[in-house]
Amino acid sequence: MIDPSPESVELARFSVWRSKLECSFGWFEDAEQAAESLFTPDAADRPESLPFLIMLESHLPRMDALDFLRQLRSHPHTQDLPVVMFSSSNDEPEVAQAYAAGANGYALKPVDAREFMKAVVDTAAHWLQVRQGAQ
Repeated sequence: MIDPSPESVELARFSVWRSKLECSFGWFEDAEQAAESLFTPDAADRPESLPFLIMLESHLPRMDALDFLRQLRSHPHTQDLPVVMFSSSNDEPEVAQAYAAGANGYALKPVDAREFMKAVVDTAAHWLQVRQGAQ
């Protein structure tokens, strides 16, 4: 998960734990930190160390989320990672830009904590199922 909000991250982490999904949860406060982790030679040599899903907040400090997504799609070892953009905006041009940059999904980030937790679990469960079906 790439999100600058500690509250969102804790809700997401708790919801994944509570749902007993078989996955680990990692967090980066901004896209620069995530890029430093994902675009290393070590990550390229160890595909099993890559996340099965990236949940990306659309409004990030320092590096723009769309720039990060374009960079992700330009690297051979990360180009196929599923990315779901979570945003507080349902602005049609923003949604279109996210898909054009390579997002696999776009979800409106619910304000209500329970709805947000459900959205996170539903998203993770969906992509875990997709991953297991591909194996």
